[in-house]
Amino acid sequence: MKIIHNNPCIDHMGNIFTSIKLMCRFWNIRPETYTRRINVYKMTQEEALTKPVKSNGGLKCYDHLGKKYYSITSMCNHWNIDRKLYEYRISHGWSLERSLTTPPRRQNKKSVGKSLDRPE
Repeated sequence: MKIIHNNPCIDHMGNIFTSIKLMCRFWNIRPETYTRRINVYKMTQEEALTKPVKSNGGLKCYDHLGKKYYSITSMCNHWNIDRKLYEYRISHGWSLERSLTTPPRRQNKKSVGKSLDRPE
C-alpha cells in the first residue's frame, strides 16, 4: 500500500488532519518513519504514531558533496542506494562517492545460469 502524505486522514484518536504530514507533525514523527512503520514493520497506526523514535545519538553524516544527513539511511535514500549495499561497499574499501553513486547491478533473468561462452 502506497501512502500519499498529502491525503486527508484520521488518526487512531479520531483527530482529523488535512494530510499525513500534518498528522505526523502533530505526533512529532517524520512522515518517512510513519510510512516505514506501516509498510515495512506492519505496525498499527497507533503504534506507528506513538512508539518512541530511536535516537541515532545525535550523529550526523555527510555525503561526498558535504551535504549533511541525520542518518546513514536518509543519505542512502537520497542517493537511491540500499543501506545494506552501501555498508557492504564501504566495508569492502569502496570510497564514499563510489558507494553512493554507483548504481546497483541488476541481474538479467535471461542470463542467470547460462554460460557466456556457449552460443545458444
